[in-house]
Amino acid sequence: MRRVGLGGAPGEWADYEWVRLADLPQARDGRAAGAAAGVAPDGPRRRGRVRRSATSAPAPAPDPLGAAVCAWLDRDPLWGEGPGTRVLLADLDNLRAGPVRWRARMAVVVGLARQADVVGISGQHGAAERAAPHLGEWAEVVRAVDDGSDLADHELLDVAASVPAEAEPLRVVVMSNDNIFADLADRGRLVVASPGADALSERLDGAAADVVDLAALEGAMAAELAAALEADDAEETGAG
Repeated sequence: MRRVGLGGAPGEWADYEWVRLADLPQARDGRAAGAAAGVAPDGPRRRGRVRRSATSAPAPAPDPLGAAVCAWLDRDPLWGEGPGTRVLLADLDNLRAGPVRWRARMAVVVGLARQADVVGISGQHGAAERAAPHLGEWAEVVRAVDDGSDLADHELLDVAASVPAEAEPLRVVVMSNDNIFADLADRGRLVVASPGADALSERLDGAAADVVDLAALEGAMAAELAAALEADDAEETGAG
């Protein structure tokens, strides 16, 4: 298994203070914004059952951290190469984070959804409502569930189960740490976009062909953005 990671990441609650959006530079070119938007599929999408969980809103302009993370993923696509139906399963409850990282993670969900053939997004009502302003057209795809263990996971598994065997081998990207998704490796290539590899289940880790640690990636991209901002400030100070 090839693990994609960028070193250790702080605990989840550290997300609330580690960076301020105002400190990050704006995207400087169209490529980063395009990466955040993803690549539109050539044909019609197949979706799971749609439940309107919140009023959809226009997607905001890509934030700097989200654009940077999406640009990195665009250079190293999670789907891999070869034939197969692309299936995205995003667990909103597992993706919870502070405001800056949450917005970046929703940008990743949107980018991957626009590349996928089959999309499943699920979470408890609170997570679904929090995600809706950032999901654009995908807000109406979210399957909102009541509080309860694994309810969102089973909704996502229902989406995967709706893909017929004739569509295999599948290329599945799971945005979750939960071991319940490990069996999807039996249907094709399974990649995990982990919200934090320190909490990734061993069973899911072992089943995945690739693992990307989103928390570590976000930390690295934020550091690069901060360094670029400092360099710009130093250049402006020197010029003055």
